Amino acid sequence: MTSLCIHGFRSDECASCRPCPHGLPANRCGRCRSEAIAASRRRVVTARPANTKTATYHGFEIVFTPEVSGWQYRAPDSSLSRMSYRSAFLTRKAVDALGAEPAPEKPRKRRS
Repeated sequence: MTSLCIHGFRSDECASCRPCPHGLPANRCGRCRSEAIAASRRRVVTARPANTKTATYHGFEIVFTPEVSGWQYRAPDSSLSRMSYRSAFLTRKAVDALGAEPAPEKPRKRRS
């Protein structure tokens, strides 16, 4: 019969009580804990987010660009914006800010 740990599981299946390769309980071994923490803190970068559908917002097209690993907007019949954003939400906010900015004034010609 197998022995149960204080948590009610078999000792070799319990995440806290199972022995590590160093001969200590896994939750008490500093080497095993530091490897687990480092692995959980690694940032996994995917090539494309799961929701990469092209969307239109106020006449602008919002697309994910893998080259810059970010979202960009495009006005009708123009190229992509120079700025890239972390999310489609931030891109929509940038498009809103474009509409809020006043149109640039034309330079006046000086008479000589």
